Amino acid sequence: MERKWLEKLLVKSIVFALFLFVLFFAMKLCFVLYSGVYHGAIGEVKSYMEYVNTFLNGLRYDSRHIAGLSLAYFVLGLLFFWSEFRWFVLWIYVLIAVVLTLFIGISEIVFYQIYNDVFNANLLGLIFDDQKAIFHTGISGQYGITSKVLLWLFLSLVFMWIYTKISGKITREYGRDPLSSIRSRSTRKESALASLILFIVFAFMMMICINSAFSFKGISLDQALKPVENTFLRKASPGAFRDLYLVYRGYAKISNSRFSDYTSQSPLEVVEEYFELDSKQSQYNLKDLLEKKVGNSSGEKIDYVFYIVAESLSEWHFDEEFDELGLTSGLKSLLNDNHGAKIGVFLENAGSTIKSMDVHLTGLFQTEIPVNSVLGVLEPFVTAPGFIMKDLGYKNNFYYGGSGIWQKLDQYTATQGFEKIYYNTQIIENAKLNGYSAPYEGLWGAYDHHLFALVRDNTFKERNKPSFNMILTTSNHPPYDVPLEQFNVPLKKIEKFFANSSKYKEKNPRLIGHIWYQDKMITRFIEEVSKVLPNSLFVVTGDHYDREYPKVGAALKASNTIPLIIYSPSLEIKKLTNIGSHIDITPSIVELIAPNGYIYHSFGTPLVSNDNMALSEKNSALGYFAIATDRFIANKDGEIEYFNEGTAQHNDKELAKSLYKRLEQATALSWWILKNGYEVKNEEKTK
Repeated sequence: MERKWLEKLLVKSIVFALFLFVLFFAMKLCFVLYSGVYHGAIGEVKSYMEYVNTFLNGLRYDSRHIAGLSLAYFVLGLLFFWSEFRWFVLWIYVLIAVVLTLFIGISEIVFYQIYNDVFNANLLGLIFDDQKAIFHTGISGQYGITSKVLLWLFLSLVFMWIYTKISGKITREYGRDPLSSIRSRSTRKESALASLILFIVFAFMMMICINSAFSFKGISLDQALKPVENTFLRKASPGAFRDLYLVYRGYAKISNSRFSDYTSQSPLEVVEEYFELDSKQSQYNLKDLLEKKVGNSSGEKIDYVFYIVAESLSEWHFDEEFDELGLTSGLKSLLNDNHGAKIGVFLENAGSTIKSMDVHLTGLFQTEIPVNSVLGVLEPFVTAPGFIMKDLGYKNNFYYGGSGIWQKLDQYTATQGFEKIYYNTQIIENAKLNGYSAPYEGLWGAYDHHLFALVRDNTFKERNKPSFNMILTTSNHPPYDVPLEQFNVPLKKIEKFFANSSKYKEKNPRLIGHIWYQDKMITRFIEEVSKVLPNSLFVVTGDHYDREYPKVGAALKASNTIPLIIYSPSLEIKKLTNIGSHIDITPSIVELIAPNGYIYHSFGTPLVSNDNMALSEKNSALGYFAIATDRFIANKDGEIEYFNEGTAQHNDKELAKSLYKRLEQATALSWWILKNGYEVKNEEKTK
């Protein structure tokens, strides 16, 4: 047995981890220099700190992959401790790791050269396409693949030579001791102590790598990191392994999904029943069936549209019992005249922020497929508000208080018609440049008041251009770290209000205070912009129910509804119906701003108009595993809750069941569009 084999294994494991950091750094450096600098993809870089932050952010992403490879190295060494070939086995493992890592890194360089993007869903086309044709295309010389293969082999040899030298030096330092079984007691104690110390060092190192922070708790890097402003460097930060994982995750999710996951009917049966078609055909075009025509003849021109998706803004925030706190007094003030309207019953179409944004960005129902993971093959959906607003001549901007790389939001919004995304980096820069008061951000991103300041400032600067601005806030979110004291939030009054009533659960005053703060910041923004640009339209909704209903036992309505407020200083807004869901927001906007007769596509229905139109026959809404009428709300389990003094009728269960079936059909059709496009045909077997 080798002398101090465990001690040696720990030393080699630590050295291997450090070696991997160098390898991953070299891989990212090659990507930046070749794809970015040499091929000019990098464009303008404002500061050298953009490069520094790119590699620092990349280091934190890569550390998790490095931890996995290093732990596997250590475990493999333990498994083969009895064998005299253990170091050879580990050398082979390192060879595989190096060759594979460099292959993935150089492959992404080639991929970027072809698609002008990091690994995305287009990679699946390369895998499942005509392999022979792809091979001949590769060796044709257009993308220099032959030279890159040679580079891959050369770098593999170089890094293996480096590792072999280092590993050999460690082996020589320890040497061999054939009499290790009769070593002195003191030597054994020293070896045991050294092994313990090295194990602690290795374990601590792995903990830092896995959590990507000096912490015992893991973090979401997409949320925590501040992305650089340069688009190319921002794409380069996560690294090839992360990009590859996201492609696989999306592929696994969508490839395992089936039309039958959503409904027991066939695709054609769903189309015919959902759209109430009398004739039967062998195929249908969903674009034709989703077509809507604007009936607005008022002629009012709206140049600026602000679609505000407020973090966790919920319908219960507007309950009258909280009026003494002024909880949503700001947004309620917009309803004092006929320039504002609030939909009475408004369902969420998703239960989390990114799922909600899938609906807002695409105009499709939530299918549980991560849309942001199929970006490479994603065309703008005809139902997407960005697509429609661009067609109407608006410049589309997306504003997000958090990190632009969270859930690939920067790339996601670009595919759906948005020309520019602004996120925490630009928000904080704007705040500092204009001397706005610190602090600027919390755990989830820039504070709402600084976010809205950037939206306002940008809109005023570019007032000569009609713009559509989708805004996603972040501040009303745990750990609720906005400095509320700066905004005169009545925390003591809030605390007393909840303490003096037994019907409420105990609530953190800061949580309620953040609802108060959010309301006032949105309202202040609307008032400031309205004074300067009265030809503006403001739409305010929540991304999802906040799960903080203060009464014991969240009611079905409270846990599924969020508000929708529509306001414009220059329009007289008339409600066509008093019930809807997220899917109805885009058609409501289009009905208010588009010229009469304009054709667009949507699953939703306009809820408002600025013309004297007849009331809509719509008296139901399709939500997220829930449906509603003007009398009741029901969930997938068949539970029914009545509201607004609604009375039960004998056929309510059948009505709820039929509406829920309609929700399933809409979801199935949304899945079809995402997976197969707009043509629905007869197929023997539908996947």
